Amino acid sequence: MVEDLNQSNQQLLQIIEKLRAENSKLQLFINIAAHELRTPIMPIIGYSEILREDIGERKEIRVIIYNAKRLDQLAGNILEGAKIENQTLQLDKGEFNLKDILTDIIDDYNNLLAIKESKDVELRYKPKDVLVVADKFRVGSVVSNLLNNAIKFTTKGEITISTTELNNNNRSGEIQVSIKDTGTGLSPAIISNLFSKFVSTDSGGTNSSKAAKDLLD
Repeated sequence: MVEDLNQSNQQLLQIIEKLRAENSKLQLFINIAAHELRTPIMPIIGYSEILREDIGERKEIRVIIYNAKRLDQLAGNILEGAKIENQTLQLDKGEFNLKDILTDIIDDYNNLLAIKESKDVELRYKPKDVLVVADKFRVGSVVSNLLNNAIKFTTKGEITISTTELNNNNRSGEIQVSIKDTGTGLSPAIISNLFSKFVSTDSGGTNSSKAAKDLLD
């Protein structure tokens, strides 16, 4: 029995090492794919902006720029996810005004709503100075993703963004950013797996062609 257990353990160790090797190859592929995806994006954005300056504001050009920026964000999210999986993610903390980040993000999404001609959805935010020490880029990414989802699933009503300083349960000094919408809400089927990877109720996925069509429709 002991000999059988030893053999089983050796087999398990071999399987684990093989899985680690395959995972390393997968992470390398993801990194290369994300970097390669980003390479043509910046020229697309740059030349589209030059074209916009030459011929003026056109809805089609705004759609190109918007979707190119979405692809750039997607590539960035893929790279960030790979770093998290490899436990190599490093935060770049510094002091900044949270109001500036939120105002810029909300302005971007107000422009998106204007492109989509979504007059039935209103973004509400009362700016107030909030100094925080955090990773500015990643805080912005989190807020942007949450606001993007709120807009995606809200066809009518309002989306309210607010900041609150927490002073209870020994959490003084922490800031809570809340995004509340009048959309469809979370499906009960997804709540138990809400924080699992690749979980979504959005059938659109990351299809940029569909996004472009939605913007033009």
